[in-house]
Amino acid sequence: MTLRFFVIIGTLILMCFVTSLLVSYRYFFTLPAINENIKDYQNRELLSLEIALNREFVFLKTLNYDYSVWDDSYDYMTSFDKDYIESNYVDDTFKSLKIDGVFIYDMSFKQVYGHTFDYIQEQSFELPEFDLNTHLPNRTILPYKKNTSERFGFLRTEHGPVMFASHVIQRTNKTGEPVGSIVFIKRVRKSQVAMMAEVAQVKLSYSITNDDSAAQNLLVLNGGIQNEGIATERQRILLDINGNPLLTMNIEHHHQRLPVLFDLYLIIILIMFFVASIIGFLVVNRFFITPLINGASAINLMLLKNDLQPLHFKNQFLEMRVLINGFNSLIKEVKKQNEQLEKISKIDELTQIYNRRAFEEIYTLQWHDAHNQKTTLGLMLIDVDYFKLYNDCYGHQEGDCALQALCGVLKETSQSNNGIAARYGGEEFILLFNQLSFEQFELISQQLRKNVNALKLPHKGSKVSDVLTISVGCAFATAKAMDNESITAKSLIKDADVMLYEAKNTGRDRALIKSI
Repeated sequence: MTLRFFVIIGTLILMCFVTSLLVSYRYFFTLPAINENIKDYQNRELLSLEIALNREFVFLKTLNYDYSVWDDSYDYMTSFDKDYIESNYVDDTFKSLKIDGVFIYDMSFKQVYGHTFDYIQEQSFELPEFDLNTHLPNRTILPYKKNTSERFGFLRTEHGPVMFASHVIQRTNKTGEPVGSIVFIKRVRKSQVAMMAEVAQVKLSYSITNDDSAAQNLLVLNGGIQNEGIATERQRILLDINGNPLLTMNIEHHHQRLPVLFDLYLIIILIMFFVASIIGFLVVNRFFITPLINGASAINLMLLKNDLQPLHFKNQFLEMRVLINGFNSLIKEVKKQNEQLEKISKIDELTQIYNRRAFEEIYTLQWHDAHNQKTTLGLMLIDVDYFKLYNDCYGHQEGDCALQALCGVLKETSQSNNGIAARYGGEEFILLFNQLSFEQFELISQQLRKNVNALKLPHKGSKVSDVLTISVGCAFATAKAMDNESITAKSLIKDADVMLYEAKNTGRDRALIKSI
């Protein structure tokens, strides 16, 4: 048997095997998976449709809530001042809020005020269904049941279905006894249905349901697919607030064709496989696929280990060698830039201590740790006294040298006490310490000021000393304070800033502490 004959027979066997494998795989795995995917997609369409409907209610409920917890609304129920109605419920209000009606009731279901205005057609209309003394079943629209502060849903009217939302009238601070409720309504329009269809990416139409028996076999729009298979179209029922069928939603799904065994895609795949198997199997596998798989595996392993390294593969093709060399050069450049960016993003170039951005990241983490573990946290906000005069007297280069010397002291002080030092801006610096006692914290603040004085940097422009001095504003949060929700990371910095301001106003060259 020649090698050529062996390869031909092997290729034919492979083609037959792969063909049967592809067909079997499609029948036993792909088709069920496609059906499941279509089902998931249609399920998402139904869920999106429900979300779009809920979004309409959220908008209506939010508007209604804002009016119901308004002091003016509460005062109206006690004084029935007409100015409230004339100021807030003119026709332009309905157009701007995009609602079609407002009804106000007292706690005995008596309608205190009611007005309907079609904001699209700009004309009034009557809704007798909201007279709750003559339409008793509709009293369910008001949130007067125990532990209920809002109600929303649909209601059938002679002008077609409407959406409503109601809340109990309360003061803005939610004090006082309930005095009534406000109901906002919005008519169901084709434009709303079209918008819901656009969100859910389905074709949607609706009809008003008048025959309860015909709607008994239909499912309520509540979630996705409910023990159903895939379909090109389906129907859902919307219920009114009393649980009666109100609207029938006719839904046409995005998928209008059901999958078959031998579709065009599978036929093309088989033809391409036959041609590729005969012409290029050995060449592609030997010189192209294998090197690519090896390279991809190596890169994937690097990504899993989060350790990018140069590739060490040899290949006969020039393009592959260029690709490998380019990747290796890119890796070296990325590593170099990452190191530079890491340093630039966190270290102040002049003083070689943390910058403000790095401090805020560290401070946020340490604040959460101290808050969770109920440990102490201390801040020292430092300002160089009369530093502008120092620059004017000695020049900015000497000013930079002075800041570098100062930061050497700050860095040494912070590191020796398990803290951090950072440049907060200009000649302002900040130190952060955790898990220290108040006595330790106070001692460090005073020692820091003395160590800076010990630098003996001449300062002719200073009004408090012949040498460079600092003012320190300190804020110390005790373990008990860290358990107080009113104490925040920002408020602690603000307290330190206030103490710094006080230190500067009371003579400078001092450290003042506020313990919380």
